[in-house]
Amino acid sequence: MSSNNLSSNKPLGEILLEAGLVSIYQVEVALQEQKQYNLRIGEILASHSWIEQKTADFFAEKWWNLIQKKQKRPIAFYLFAAGIIDKNQLLILKQKQKQNNFENRLHSIAVELGYVRQETVDFFLEYLFNISPKKKKSFAKPYEIIKNYINGESDFRGLELSQTPLSGISLKKVKLDNCNFKRANLNNCNFSHSSLIKANLAFADLKLANLSHVNFKQACLVESDLRKSNLEKANFKAANLQESDLRGSNLKNTSFVGADIRGAKLDSAYSYNVYYDGTTRFDNNFNPQLIGWKLKN
Repeated sequence: MSSNNLSSNKPLGEILLEAGLVSIYQVEVALQEQKQYNLRIGEILASHSWIEQKTADFFAEKWWNLIQKKQKRPIAFYLFAAGIIDKNQLLILKQKQKQNNFENRLHSIAVELGYVRQETVDFFLEYLFNISPKKKKSFAKPYEIIKNYINGESDFRGLELSQTPLSGISLKKVKLDNCNFKRANLNNCNFSHSSLIKANLAFADLKLANLSHVNFKQACLVESDLRKSNLEKANFKAANLQESDLRGSNLKNTSFVGADIRGAKLDSAYSYNVYYDGTTRFDNNFNPQLIGWKLKN
């Protein structure tokens, strides 16, 4: 994989995401502010102290040319040039390397000391040295979704987003029907008042997510992690929640009519209304009325 896979017109926010230097939430905030104030996204990210301005300038102005060069420098050189490690850290890395009889590369020591993430090193290895990581995350779709949402789009049905990192994003009142979020990281996201009919959320991380008034009709949430999420007035009609974890979640006025929640982890009692009906599937030894759920006619 080389320069062809990181085009010169790829948005800076997407590059920084892929390099592991910012989060999807931080890019979302920057895109919102960019639309409002008409500033460069690198300036906005730097103004929040999420990256150094030097880092933004490096990837905006120098990165593409560095990829094109045939002669490469050690990764530590690029980490320093990009402002990811500073002069003092570089000196410490060289001292550590000398102590280890130069057995380890500087960038490996930088990861060990916590100066840089392995994800960032993998990014440099991939695009400068054509060494691809075993597991590669794609940020093209998440970036595009967020940008389109900020620009007023609300229909994102049928997207392939399995294993996608979307932690902390806000997509309220949108259509996400038939989307594949299998094993996606949706921790702390806000999908309130959205439609996820027939969406695949199996094994997804939805901890602390705001999912109030979401329509999960016929969705698959097998072994999904919904701990401490807000599911008030969510509709799980005919949804599959087998082995899902709902402990600590707000289920006020949530409907599990026709849902399959066999093996699901639930709290021991509920002080508010949670609804089910005669077609809701429970474990044989589970009595929903004993924990306060209400039978819906």
